[in-house]
Amino acid sequence: MELNDRTVFITGGTGGIGAALAQAFRRAGAATFTADLPGRGGDVDLDVTDADACRAAIAGLDGLDVVVANAGIGVGGLVEDIDRSGWDHSIDVNIRGVVNTVLPAYERMRQQGSGQLVLLASLAGLAGTPLLTPYAMTKAAIVNLGASLRPEAARHGVGVTTVCPGPVETPLLDVGTATDGTSPRRYLVASAGKPIAPEALATQVVDAVRRDRAQVIPGRAKLLWRLSRFAPNLTNREIAKGMQKELDAAAGG
Repeated sequence: MELNDRTVFITGGTGGIGAALAQAFRRAGAATFTADLPGRGGDVDLDVTDADACRAAIAGLDGLDVVVANAGIGVGGLVEDIDRSGWDHSIDVNIRGVVNTVLPAYERMRQQGSGQLVLLASLAGLAGTPLLTPYAMTKAAIVNLGASLRPEAARHGVGVTTVCPGPVETPLLDVGTATDGTSPRRYLVASAGKPIAPEALATQVVDAVRRDRAQVIPGRAKLLWRLSRFAPNLTNREIAKGMQKELDAAAGG
């Protein structure tokens, strides 16, 4: 897909990865519209948990070539410390929000016989990630949404790309968790390496859209994903060690 004069719609598009994606698509010549919660400065005010609002936002665009379902939240801590509202909010934003975005976009793309859906998942959706269980659960759902929808969508000339980065240098790394003392930044950097810049990830995503690639798994994340597939027992032991190291650090041990 050549992106010049194409129309791109990005949820969660005003900060972090979303803002970097918007800049990258604009540099590629695309007319890019960002959607985010009211007060965030997006081109469209949108709460992705509202299915009717998502449908109306997508219907209101004159054209639709690329839709990036990027809006998401992180909820972390030990499972026993996370209250039910944290689980519900994770599911509402990270799963239902993506479905609310994808379904009307896919319907429109299917009718026009072209388009590209981009789903922002995570390395956490490809491998177990204790201390981030609600987040990992929801991102695993998005990984499988992309893998399952892609062959169906291809029948109608629509591509699907799933993006699974490791840690990315955004404010999400510094959010608090339900378990006192735990740090997503410290934990993820120790487990998956130095965060990549959102601009670097955005460049890879734009290239993947041009080439209709099924997945984007940048840098060290790809190595860790392959290790989890071919040496699952070793990976599970290392994951458990990383979890315990973070719990010890949180406790001052």
